[in-house]
Amino acid sequence: MNSMPDRKIFTVLGATSDTGRLVADSLAEAGHHVRRVSRRHGVSLDDAATLKAAFAGADGAYLMMPFDLQAPDLHARERTLAAQIAAALQGNRMRRAVVLSGLSAELKRGSSLGAALLEDAVRALGLAEPVFLRAGWFMENFAKGLNFPAQAGSGVFATPFRPHRPLPMVSAGDVAARAAELLQANTPPVEPVQELLGAADLSMAEATAVMAQAIGRPGVRYEQVPLANARAGMLAAGMSPSFADAVLETARSFNDGEPWGAQSRTVRNTTPTTLAHWARQAFAEGEAR
Repeated sequence: MNSMPDRKIFTVLGATSDTGRLVADSLAEAGHHVRRVSRRHGVSLDDAATLKAAFAGADGAYLMMPFDLQAPDLHARERTLAAQIAAALQGNRMRRAVVLSGLSAELKRGSSLGAALLEDAVRALGLAEPVFLRAGWFMENFAKGLNFPAQAGSGVFATPFRPHRPLPMVSAGDVAARAAELLQANTPPVEPVQELLGAADLSMAEATAVMAQAIGRPGVRYEQVPLANARAGMLAAGMSPSFADAVLETARSFNDGEPWGAQSRTVRNTTPTTLAHWARQAFAEGEAR
């Protein structure tokens, strides 16, 4: 495996995250050398020397902005991280980087601001082949942030998002697969901004019905909760006021009907994993994959 003539070196940020872990595993299974960046792997985004070393000589990188749920000032933290990642990449001869972003990144506020800041920082580096992978609503949010199974036990699934506006829902596995594909491609990316829209657009009410069926609780109904109630719940769960406010700013944007994403659905930006399939697997195994 080590003698493969096309074996490359890739650096993966967030190597323990839903997408980063899968990107790193996919690249390693393909025979590439993978440098995993996370505190668990001994490389912190706040350690300038080790971070720069992680990028040195790499052929490509997967970049993402981590969420800091306890940050006293979330956006200040995100600006610092974007600058630190850019500084570590400065002067690197890397041609290609895949940057995880979101459909609402163009708004440059709320919980999407961090991804937008990272996009801007990478653009300023002048890499030859940057790709900004703007993903839809992550299905994993239903497990890790919103804890659908626990909520469903009460017969009601509640979030601050309006019930009947559809949005693209995508799995971390599909995002990771596309990121790994883009990093390994022998040809330049067709376009720098690529959206991933999942298998279908679903409203929160529709998603609730799909997931309820998957766990054998077809009677669960969806309820939109006031933003103030949602904020109180997030603070009670240990999130900082700054983080909670960013999430609710995004919810408000969605509820107001602001456009998320700019690309029409195509074969290329439609991914295979349906919410029903994801829910059966994730909730049966007790974790989102």
